[in-house]
Amino acid sequence: MNQLSFKTHISLFLMSFITWAFFVIVGLPDYYQSWSFNNKFIICALVTVVYFPLGTYLIKKMFLDKEYFKNSLWLALYLTVPLLIFDIIYIIGFLGEQDMSFITKYWYLTFFYFSFWVQFPLVGLLMEKNLSEKTN
Repeated sequence: MNQLSFKTHISLFLMSFITWAFFVIVGLPDYYQSWSFNNKFIICALVTVVYFPLGTYLIKKMFLDKEYFKNSLWLALYLTVPLLIFDIIYIIGFLGEQDMSFITKYWYLTFFYFSFWVQFPLVGLLMEKNLSEKTN
């Protein structure tokens, strides 16, 4: 099993920060709190749908090997853990929430902290299955 290069780790981290910053900007001024439940739900569904093909693209583009499942776990890690940390800093530090109870108030963010751990490994497994079918 190959180790990820330092450059790949940095690229993944920068991608996670840019992704987070984009969603913060779209959610201004209150990080989607003024949006209706229906709109938040629709955005969650749309982002989930978009990230299936985008996940496939990112796994192929950002990693040199064809260990798609392993790489999907790296992608899930970098699109959840740093975003959670950025959200903690932003929501508690800048928006003034008092503690980690924001996890329920900002449920639409919390959804992705977990869903990407299902979605990306599923994408990775499907990519490996397709690869093995092509080689047989």
